[in-house]
This record gives sequence, C-alpha cells and structure tokens, in this order.
Amino acid sequence: MKDIIAVYSSHPTAPLSLQARVSGFTPQKFSLLEKQSLAVRIPAMRESVYLLPQETAFRIRSAALPLPGDPYWQKRYSQKGRTIPEETYGSWKEQIKRAANNRLTASEIKAAGEIPDEILKPVLNRMAFKGELLRIGADSLRSNTIRYVTTEKWFPNDFMMPAPDESLGWLAGEYLRAYGPARIQDFQWWSGVTAGKAKTAMTAIDSVTLENDYLILQDDVQKFDQFTPLPIENIDILPQWDSYTMGYAPDGRKRFVDPDMQDRLYGKLGATGGNALGAVLINGLTQGVWSSRFKGDLMVILLNMFDKPNPLLCEDILRYFEPIAALLKAKRMIVEKNLP
Repeated sequence: MKDIIAVYSSHPTAPLSLQARVSGFTPQKFSLLEKQSLAVRIPAMRESVYLLPQETAFRIRSAALPLPGDPYWQKRYSQKGRTIPEETYGSWKEQIKRAANNRLTASEIKAAGEIPDEILKPVLNRMAFKGELLRIGADSLRSNTIRYVTTEKWFPNDFMMPAPDESLGWLAGEYLRAYGPARIQDFQWWSGVTAGKAKTAMTAIDSVTLENDYLILQDDVQKFDQFTPLPIENIDILPQWDSYTMGYAPDGRKRFVDPDMQDRLYGKLGATGGNALGAVLINGLTQGVWSSRFKGDLMVILLNMFDKPNPLLCEDILRYFEPIAALLKAKRMIVEKNLP
C-alpha cells in the first residue's frame, strides 16, 4: 500500500488492488491492517475515501483536503441546501461522538441518540471529512457496511494534522515515486487540488523533465533508463477504481488504454474524468474490462474483451480470475465471456 500511496476503500476494490500486487495476500492479512491500526479509511484525494497507511494518512488528508475548521465543510454538508446551524451541529456531533466511542453502524448510532434520519448522514459525513470520525470496514471483503469510531478513540496519541503546503509538496514527490513519469496535469487530477497548487508542488521536486512534459524523480532516472519490456502475454487483472487506472488525468491514460477504447474502460468521462471498470491488462495495455456479481456463493464474472484473444491466452486470462474468486470466498465461479 505504501508503494502506491493508497487504495480506494470500498470492498472488494481495496483487497483486490492489494492482491494484484502482494504475493501471499490473504483476507486474514488484510483484516490485520485495521485491527492493528496499520491503515485507516479516510477521505483524501478528490474527496474520495481511501484506505491509507496509518503513518502517512493524515499527512495525505492534509495535502488533499481543506483543513477541518474550513467553512467549506459546513457548506459541503448542509441539509437540502440549508446550512446546519453550528450550535445544532455541535450538539449532534457530541451525541455521535459519545455513541461512536465503540465501533457502531449508522443505524446503531441513530438508535443511541435523537438525530433525525435526514440529518444523520450529512453530520456523519461532515465529521468523517473533518477527521473527527473514522470509518471501519466490514469483515467480509464483499460488504461495504461500515462502522464509525471517533478518531481520538482509534489514535489517542498519534492524531495530528500537518501543515497543508508542506504536506502537498511531500505528496507530489510520493506521486512521482509511485506513478511517474507523469505530468503536472496528472498529479492535479489525481490529487484534486488546483492547477496552481499542483504546479507549485511539482516544480519544487528534484525531478527531470522528459518528452511531452513528463516528469520523473531524479533518483529514478537510472532505473527508468534500464527498464526492459514486459514478458510476452504478461497478464494483470485489476479491480474497478484500481489505483493504477485511477492514477492519471483522462488525457494521460494512453499509457495503458488505447484512446479509442478509453470509453470502454471509463464510460462517460463527465466532470470527474470517469470511474474505471475492472481491467484486463496484457503486456500493460488494457484489452478488456470485467465486472462481477454474486448469487449466494456463486461468483458470476462478466468479461468483455476488446479483441478476440487466441484460445490459449483466453484460458490463461480465465485462470487469473480463480484467486480473485477464492479471496472473495466464492465456492463456484462462472465467466460469461463477451468476445468480438
């Protein structure tokens, strides 16, 4: 996780993104990330919720989001366009903090207090985005039921919010380490900060400029120059919203998807640049997309290839889904193929 900075927190994206990169990955190892407070689920880049290493989580949050006391959060989480009065918000917040001393679901928090249904979600979200609450993931890697706990309860001594500008400069260096070569525009899209802030942060890094304004860390130049091509028919199966496919601006994704096929991977780009589906990469290039659903313990995988693969390659691709099904505790798996 440190290597790629963070993974999207939703299940099964978080565990599948890590499984694709970690040898010997298991559900038990994944559960230890939270049980041992090694990782936390907090809002970060582009206001999306990520699973991040505990030691860098609040530094990343400080770089990517307004500070907890910023008026933005009051406006962002108003109720039906009406600003929640601060005194009322404060009262509800204290109720939630008392209840969330233990890990509770939203329904359990509601039952412990007197917060109206239409108010509960905006207040929970505002507290989570301000860093006052943490989300705790479900035990099941298929479930997105979350629980809430106060940040002070989870990190009684370690919680801190570093300076935003210093944190953003550090995050820009981490981005180039994990995703470079990349452009300032890629970092801006990924981080969600303004163009001016992205440029200031990236240009302060000890980097080298390559063709077409791509940047790479000075320390990585030798490794980049010595890179050798991937083996023939190297296969990678990535989940939806994977860190790699969500790591670059829309016009910077041609490194792993043909521009003519980009809408097959992202759908309509819209204001946010699109959300990536599960990707089938062959030699680093997206050659298909996939999604899944469960019928009890049966995992049904829908596979859509852009071009028809040869039979042997097709068999290899199907075998790559077997550990995914096993991780998600499917007793059976079927693949519905849609080949040209």
